[in-house]
Amino acid sequence: MALDAAIAQEMIKKLAEDRATYLDTLSRAHDVLAKALEAAATGKDPPKLTSEAVRRNTANTIDVESIQKSSTFSPDDSDTDDNESMFVQEPLPQEQYDEAGLKKHIREYQWDSSHKEIMGTVLDNKQLLERTCIFPITRGPVDDRSHLSHYSIFDVSNDGAPLEIHRANEKPVSRAQAIWNNIKSINADDSRSRKAVGRITVVREPSPLLFAALHYTHNSHFDMDEAFRMLVEDQSVAFAHRPFSAKDTQQRTFVFTLDYFTIIGDECLPAAWQRSDEKEDGTTETHVPVTRCSSYTALSLSGPPARTVKNKARRAEQKTGYIFDPFAPWRVLSIQYYPDWKHSIDAHDSTRHYVNGPEAFLITLRAEFKDAAKRLTEVYNRISDLVRMPPNFMFNRAARDRLLFEDEEFTFSRRYFWANQSLGIMNEDIQEMIRTFRRVFTEHVWDGSSKIIWPGDESVSSRYANWRKRMKILRADIEYELRGLEGIADLNTEKMKEIKGLRDNLFSGTSVLESRKSVDVAMITVQQGHNIKLLTLVTIFFLPLTFVTSVFGMTNMPPNDSFHAFGIVTTVICLPTYMLIGSLNTNKGVHFWRNKTSQFFAFVGRIITKLFGLFGYTPRWVRNDAQIDPSVPRPLQYRSQSTQDALYVSKTKKRKMRAIPAPNTLSANLTTAIIARRAAGEA
Repeated sequence: MALDAAIAQEMIKKLAEDRATYLDTLSRAHDVLAKALEAAATGKDPPKLTSEAVRRNTANTIDVESIQKSSTFSPDDSDTDDNESMFVQEPLPQEQYDEAGLKKHIREYQWDSSHKEIMGTVLDNKQLLERTCIFPITRGPVDDRSHLSHYSIFDVSNDGAPLEIHRANEKPVSRAQAIWNNIKSINADDSRSRKAVGRITVVREPSPLLFAALHYTHNSHFDMDEAFRMLVEDQSVAFAHRPFSAKDTQQRTFVFTLDYFTIIGDECLPAAWQRSDEKEDGTTETHVPVTRCSSYTALSLSGPPARTVKNKARRAEQKTGYIFDPFAPWRVLSIQYYPDWKHSIDAHDSTRHYVNGPEAFLITLRAEFKDAAKRLTEVYNRISDLVRMPPNFMFNRAARDRLLFEDEEFTFSRRYFWANQSLGIMNEDIQEMIRTFRRVFTEHVWDGSSKIIWPGDESVSSRYANWRKRMKILRADIEYELRGLEGIADLNTEKMKEIKGLRDNLFSGTSVLESRKSVDVAMITVQQGHNIKLLTLVTIFFLPLTFVTSVFGMTNMPPNDSFHAFGIVTTVICLPTYMLIGSLNTNKGVHFWRNKTSQFFAFVGRIITKLFGLFGYTPRWVRNDAQIDPSVPRPLQYRSQSTQDALYVSKTKKRKMRAIPAPNTLSANLTTAIIARRAAGEA
């Protein structure tokens, strides 16, 4: 009989899982036997090993034989000797969703702007909602790019082992349909002997329709409206359990979102609601395609509240809050939208054992920090390559000149500015992530003394003692990842200093080049000035000649007259003109003619005054001169008293600073002027 390839592959996968389970059971049995030998040597009671067989149920989940020790629990914690009491024992309530309910949810839910921004046209696509199956049926590329979505969904049983959900005998379906089939139900198979006490749902790059499906299936456990808003906003935020919130989902959930940068991967596209930089055609070598990326990681604790707490705030609307048991049934939801291929898909596997939901939540968060370090490191490397010197820098003068002197398009100034600012923004994102984590996860949270966030220290029971011991190890792992992010921030800071040095060198070289060009331009300007001066002199030289020839060229001149008169007039007009122009072309000549002009106008003024005096009229300027006291210095007569005093004091100080004694005559004149002005004022 021919064996189908899919069936053979499924059988091989089951054999591999059986082998892993067998090795895990053998290892645990070996540990128990070793402890039994140690107990026998010390005289203590040996641990007990049950004879429960290894079995597999129809839901393809593995139940591993349990290794038991003598119980150290208090009567309030457990009444059994089973080691599984270290883990969560109460199963999650049964849930089942269908596509009809999803369609109704899409039609009737009150979506806000953040929902519409993420889900796009899905909310208004009536044809999509009228189809029998709203998800793509066939495998392969589809228009909504859901074929690039990825998922990891685990059910955690009461032994703490996360087992990834695989549906046996399921026909090949599209990626979106497979995700929907795995998230639409939990503990719905009654044939399973061991129910899930926890569910880990990790969805990467979901399509808009898958976002709607996640909202539909998880809205009763998580505040999905808040989740969508946090994905759209560009900041890292953390909300611990909010016992005094009006929403029950916010009381039960612990939320942490990360937001930073990544390089756009091949064949990947950022979402419409993510700010990104598109690739430029022909400039991929000098272009870094970056985009904002974000993730939403949350923990939800089910069951009734473990205890209440009072709100002591004076203006609090909610006076009583509810605290939930950290060992209650739990769900972890992680929505990651990173348009690249750098996800860590091995954060959860069947070799791990989670005592409760907070531990699974922190391990998921640790993987997020690890992925953030990988992505930010690549962004740093790409920016470093962008500003790094070319290999032939030391040997090629043209390459050095290209980096030292700016071109017409300011290529390197633009590049250095973008790189420096981008690294600065990256550091702000890193600091915000670290600051957000350490602000929420204080020392009280780790040691169990917090009254709101996972209360219960080592003294409560051996279950809590075991959990707190594991928390210390997990805290060290997360701090290691945070130190890695801090190291990236230090690298960014050093690179910013290097870029600043390159930019300063570029500015210096460009400034020297521009100064040389300015000198050349100044020389050209001076030469142009000489040319204009020469042209002016030539024009002025021919100006008197043109005047004389114009006069003697009139039609009323005698035609047969001699040229003696023309020569005499030309000489009389041209020679004084040339002498005047020549003298005005020097500084001494300018001062000479300025003084002569002043003397001439003064002489003309006196003549006019005498002529007016013959008729008994005195001009105004003569009347003003008559009022001037000749004993007072002339500049002081046109200034106010305060101005004169200030000038006198200022001049006196200047003379003292110069160690030059003031002349007695000037002091006397100034004193006389001051007395005269005061007397005139009193009069």
